[in-house]
Amino acid sequence: MMAALSDYLFLSIETVVNTISLLVMVPCVMTLVRTKGMHGNCRILVVASAAVQTLLLTVQCALFVYDYAIENLAHDSSKELPLLYAQNGLFTVSSCISLFIVLERTFAVWKAAQYERTKRHLYQLTAMLCFALGLAVLIVYWNYWNGLFFQSIIVLYLIEGTTLIVSVITIFYARQKLHTIPYDVDRLNAKYQVREVLKFSMAILPSVAMSSVIHTLSLTPTLLWIYGAWTYQKNCLFYFSAHSLNCILTKIVLISCHEGMRNRFKLLFVDRLKTPEGARIKRDTENEGKVYFDQMKAAWDLPLNYTGRRLKSSL
Repeated sequence: MMAALSDYLFLSIETVVNTISLLVMVPCVMTLVRTKGMHGNCRILVVASAAVQTLLLTVQCALFVYDYAIENLAHDSSKELPLLYAQNGLFTVSSCISLFIVLERTFAVWKAAQYERTKRHLYQLTAMLCFALGLAVLIVYWNYWNGLFFQSIIVLYLIEGTTLIVSVITIFYARQKLHTIPYDVDRLNAKYQVREVLKFSMAILPSVAMSSVIHTLSLTPTLLWIYGAWTYQKNCLFYFSAHSLNCILTKIVLISCHEGMRNRFKLLFVDRLKTPEGARIKRDTENEGKVYFDQMKAAWDLPLNYTGRRLKSSL
């Protein structure tokens, strides 16, 4: 009786945490989709990350509802294998996309002047997502056909650690390159792109660090369960709850740290509630950005006076 009561309590906590996370995820996804100013490649990866995490929360919600329906309160994995396959696979894809985001930002710094003018690299992005899906299938195969839980955990730790390290390196590399860009025709484009990369990298670093910590905490109970130091029910409680919280906390931190996303969230959900419908003014953010960039270019094209300073323009 007590065991059944504790199992019901654990499953209820998992369901509540996951449901709240799924509801909070909706405005986060809307903010990421509506935020402009990112390069097309980065935008696709960020939106893909949010979509995968939303799907992960949906799968976990379906898992809990299914367990309630069949009275599988103790999480008998033999009764929920298809949903566990999906959950493990989506978790792996989410980790891979985080790594792809910081790799994309690193390439943007490396080829700053040219990259700012390029369009989306759909073939490369498709290859990345296919790799993530392939690794997800491999992780699921290791876990549920070979029982290699420990090996799959090591692979995920390597992905999370690499993501964090590359993100830190990108920030230092962007700082250095910002001061060494030569004075040529591409200088304005390059400095603009590197500043954007630096801003985004510094914004994503806290969310990546948090993701690494939460993923580590979520997998630690699994290690304890593997070695018999913890029950499977307690492992599920911390594992699923940690993943639910990771989905929303990483996106909340990213939006909070990124100025453009923060302003977009305020415009969508704060100002909209405070401002009457008839008093709202629609802004053309793309045109504002173009005007600002044209003014910057005009300022750089001005000749230097004898003091080495640029002459004032009428802009």
